[in-house]
Amino acid sequence: MMAKCSGCGANVPSHDETCSYCGSHNPHYVPPDNNVNQLLEEAMKAYEGERYAAAIDFYNQAIALDPEVFSAYFYLAAALTIIGRHAEAIKAMEKAQALRPGNTAVHYNLGMLYKKIGRQAEARMYLEKALELVKRDPAVQSQKQLRKDIEKELAEFKRWKLF
Repeated sequence: MMAKCSGCGANVPSHDETCSYCGSHNPHYVPPDNNVNQLLEEAMKAYEGERYAAAIDFYNQAIALDPEVFSAYFYLAAALTIIGRHAEAIKAMEKAQALRPGNTAVHYNLGMLYKKIGRQAEARMYLEKALELVKRDPAVQSQKQLRKDIEKELAEFKRWKLF
């Protein structure tokens, strides 16, 4: 269930403690169910242990129980990417984006996923949005480094246009 952010008016999922656009506290925050949290923990252990098929299974189970848990989609996309299932990874990352539309990492990852499958227009669009969001995304730890990484990726598009 979504609520309106008191700081900027954006939609905020009930399982997010803060708004992905402005970082305001979500007064309607509800932590995920214990069963979901347990599945997410098992998924992360499997992911960190490079058991990606198991991680994917755990993330899908968590999503089946609660389709509004951002981290389940985000890390599901990461696991799918590692094993080369890019189309599925894009779908999972797009669901993560629907939950946190102001999240720079989601847009950056979508840009990189579209680049991997050769869809340059979509890749550029998501990377440009990531560059716009990085300036104000409260979740970004190192804005300067991420901005540099995004600008490097976007510079490649300009070089491609010269040929």
